Amino acid sequence: MILYTPLSESDIYPTEQKDYDKCQTVNYQGRMVQVEKQDDGSFRILQLLSTDPNDYLDNSFTPGEII
Repeated sequence: MILYTPLSESDIYPTEQKDYDKCQTVNYQGRMVQVEKQDDGSFRILQLLSTDPNDYLDNSFTPGEII
């Protein structure tokens, strides 16, 4: 397989391991989002998982938002 991309190899295949036990996929306001659990019990949005382009225009699903 050949992958043509402007990204470096370390961006595509990171060497450091993430703490995947903190990450989960949840249903938030009727949409699926990937979140990371914070130390205070809240969640931080990492990614919106949607096929509807209008969902990405909603600021409440911006990565980094605390829910």
